[in-house]
Amino acid sequence: MAERLTDYNRLIPLRTGLDAGDAQMLKSLLNANGIEVFLNGENMASQNFSVRTDVMVRGVDKTRADAVIEKIATMPRCQIPRHLDDDGEERACSHCGSTRVHPFVGEVPTSVPGIRLAAVEGGGWFHCLQCDSYYRDRRSRFSGLPIALMWSIFLGGFGFALYWFIDWLKWL
Repeated sequence: MAERLTDYNRLIPLRTGLDAGDAQMLKSLLNANGIEVFLNGENMASQNFSVRTDVMVRGVDKTRADAVIEKIATMPRCQIPRHLDDDGEERACSHCGSTRVHPFVGEVPTSVPGIRLAAVEGGGWFHCLQCDSYYRDRRSRFSGLPIALMWSIFLGGFGFALYWFIDWLKWL
């Protein structure tokens, strides 16, 4: 016979909408204090970063779980503001993939000594707190195709000029 749900084994959400890593951290903390924890959406959240996980406890353990969570000063990731792109997805660093990025305004260091770029408000510049890199979310005014076409015209003209010069030397 199927067991009827009572207040003892009824699941109550303790925290909802957490990242998979934060939910696992809460689960390990509560399990260490003798509270049985269930994670809703755990498998999908580990495979897809946009899916959130819910931490659920039994009804009788809710007051003990709240008391344990009150002892936590803060969770490190919760203090970092999330920045979303135009599609609603969380921004990630183009170098390391970290989501710990923030908009940047100021002087951007480059790999060429002595040359620095100016990042203005609304210019699309971001700074990654994980790998300490600066990157631009938007393309610059000069995209790759026009520059490639200019180089091909220049090198093609140089090749033809070199061919004509060698041909002219033969007739001397």
